[in-house]
Amino acid sequence: MRLNSPYTRQRSFRGTVHGRLAGAQVPPLGTLLARLGGADPQILPKVPAAKGKFIQLGLVLLATAALAVVAMAFALMDGLQVNWWFAVPLGIGWGLIILNIDRLLIQNIRPGLSGWHLLGVVAPRLLVAALLGLVIATPLVLRVFDSEIAAEMRLRNAQAAIELGETRGNSPEAKRLVEVKAKIAENEGILAGQLPGLTSPNIELATDRLTKAEADLEKRRTVANEAYLKMRCELDGYKCNGASGNRGAGPRYQALKQAYDVAAADLRGAEESVAAARKALDAANEEAARTTSTKLAEAQTRANAELPALIAERDRLQQLFNTTVRGDGQVQEKNVGLLARLEALDSLGDRSSMAELAHWAVALLFFMIELLPVLVKLLNSIGQPSLYDRISELEENSAYDNAVQWRNNDRRRIEGDSKKRREIEEDMRKRETALGIRANEHVASEMEKILDVALRQWSANVTNTLSSTGSGQPAPGAAPGQPGQPGQPGQANARTNAIRNRFGLPTGGMP
Repeated sequence: MRLNSPYTRQRSFRGTVHGRLAGAQVPPLGTLLARLGGADPQILPKVPAAKGKFIQLGLVLLATAALAVVAMAFALMDGLQVNWWFAVPLGIGWGLIILNIDRLLIQNIRPGLSGWHLLGVVAPRLLVAALLGLVIATPLVLRVFDSEIAAEMRLRNAQAAIELGETRGNSPEAKRLVEVKAKIAENEGILAGQLPGLTSPNIELATDRLTKAEADLEKRRTVANEAYLKMRCELDGYKCNGASGNRGAGPRYQALKQAYDVAAADLRGAEESVAAARKALDAANEEAARTTSTKLAEAQTRANAELPALIAERDRLQQLFNTTVRGDGQVQEKNVGLLARLEALDSLGDRSSMAELAHWAVALLFFMIELLPVLVKLLNSIGQPSLYDRISELEENSAYDNAVQWRNNDRRRIEGDSKKRREIEEDMRKRETALGIRANEHVASEMEKILDVALRQWSANVTNTLSSTGSGQPAPGAAPGQPGQPGQPGQANARTNAIRNRFGLPTGGMP
């Protein structure tokens, strides 16, 4: 077994790891923060001066993660109305996720990048960090302006409840409630002696005369007032209403006073006409009431019969309407989620420019805090590479060279093993070929021997057969009692064919 085999290297690596774990100690807090900030624990002891920079970056990462914990806890408590003992663990989990994402974002931002390469590395990270900052900053902003937002939500919910109540007032149930209330009021008026629709030709005529008399009275009152003002302006010497401006009871005043007296007399006549018309209307109503007492009694009987059912329906509809409005109010009171809080904050900004300015200032503050890890790493990468960066690059190059060398050695080992297998297989094929040739030669030799024996045996059998045929012995297959006669060709051919058939020879080849 090779000492540099994969199995040996694996056992050596496991032994090294177990040995390190057995004697491992918890590193100090500064080293942990530096490693959190992206420092390599193998390179950091070689560059102690770089430890402070990575500690600061680790503290920035912890600050953003702490803000994420607080933001998630506030979002769960304010938006979902959950208890703090449930919101805090979830917030811690969210903070760990943000910590891991922020730490991932600052990786591979190194000095020496410029131009489009730097933009391609930094832009996606800034975009993700900005999105996370917006998500994390929103719950914190809502908590900062909690009291103002709560007051605005109460106002908005009250307005929404009023608008919803008005909408409910146009529902079929609400319209039916108005109709029932009107019918109840009408029946109660009938029971009080007020019969609706009580009229007669005399009432209509008296009403028409009263309307005309009142219109004429208003007209004459206007004329009398204008005449009085002209007279007073002329008497007092004011230039108003066409007066001459000459004070005293002159001829113009006397003419205006005469016109006023006529207008006043017409006004008194109009007032008397209105009084007479009203008196006539009252007389017509009294006459109609005397003639419609029977109708009033029937209407009151009908009203007494209808009122209980109408009152019961009114109470039912009123209770339904009150229950619906109360439920709407409760729904509006529970409208205190994240969306409602965001709308309330936006409404505050619309009403007050100072509130909007404070909102954006606080939001940008938390937003920039969330961008700090990427910004700090980006600022540190500007300029020449530091000693830590140069050593890190050398370590990476060395690791790459070692990996390449190990890969080349492993490849040469694999190629050697492959070559060995090919040579063994080639030698095996050659040996198999030689063995096959020898086996074929041996088989051919044995077959030749067997063929020689068979041919000799066959030749002896043929010779014996021919000898017995020539001495007068009957040929096999010949009819008994018919000895062969050599002098006859037909009989000779028959004997020859019989011999060929006996030994499996082809016919017609030999005479």
